[in-house]
Amino acid sequence: MNVVLAVAAGILLVAALLLVVRMTLGPTILDRSVALDVLVAVTVCAIALYSASSGSTYALPVLVVLAGCGFVSAVSVARYASRSDDLRPGTGDDERFTGRS
Repeated sequence: MNVVLAVAAGILLVAALLLVVRMTLGPTILDRSVALDVLVAVTVCAIALYSASSGSTYALPVLVVLAGCGFVSAVSVARYASRSDDLRPGTGDDERFTGRS
């Protein structure tokens, strides 16, 4: 059982690191939003893994709150991004400074 927990924790750690890279590199606000939403889901999975391995249930309300916050934040960013000009890579403020159109 400990091997399964260690492998699952390792997979979650690698996923979290890749998501942080994706949030940093972008290139659009939607990519960053999806990476942040999946990072919240990975955090929920990590807390659930800890709760399952320790046999305690005190973390279950935290899981519900995190899942709700992740959903609300994803919907909020999607509504904001639908009105934004930053939907395609390479567009936005940098065109003013380089003279490209």
